[in-house]
Amino acid sequence: MISIDGDALESLVWYYSEREGIIQPETWEKIICQSTKDGEWIGGDTYMADGKTLYCGLNIKSILKKFTKGDTQTISVIQCRCPLDENIDVGKGTIDTLTEKKNESLKKFNLKSMVDIDIIHYRDENNYNYRVFVTEHPDYDKEEYIWKDNAAYMVGNKKWKIKRNDANSSAFQTCVLIKKCYDVKTCAFKGTIKSNNNYSISTEDVKKLYEQSKVQ
Repeated sequence: MISIDGDALESLVWYYSEREGIIQPETWEKIICQSTKDGEWIGGDTYMADGKTLYCGLNIKSILKKFTKGDTQTISVIQCRCPLDENIDVGKGTIDTLTEKKNESLKKFNLKSMVDIDIIHYRDENNYNYRVFVTEHPDYDKEEYIWKDNAAYMVGNKKWKIKRNDANSSAFQTCVLIKKCYDVKTCAFKGTIKSNNNYSISTEDVKKLYEQSKVQ
């Protein structure tokens, strides 16, 4: 599928966590791309692919959340914005948007496939915890769903799988959320590293560091 250097990943998590306190979504995209063989960061919100290798798109999502007890954890992941004309069927429009965004990335960068890379992470004082999951991106247009109240339920499953927020939502307006279940046994990479929380650095200390940087 893709090749990620675990040592590079761990080193970059340490480096950026000490500088950002909490690693930001765009930084995670860069960390994954830098850790991946032939990886290149794309950035921006235009394409589903946040990065790419020679032949594979990298759909990278980071979720700031503590790990739950047990092996499994269910999380709703924001995939993309999905503005729709009010006359368009929400179900069809949502699936069409997901399919179009994937195909746009594949065509633009001459790629053959897409993978989802999801990172669950959080800081616990001076410990930074992360789990990285790598899966093939689903073909949502080939699945069978039942749509109700802007949410898709897979046949035989009572829990929603895909949800599209309406324009009146107080947060994440018109965003598509996809519910995923993560099992730590299928985790590609995981770790807890010692990381000083420089996010809370004092004013005097940061002034000293800045002055030192000017004479180097």
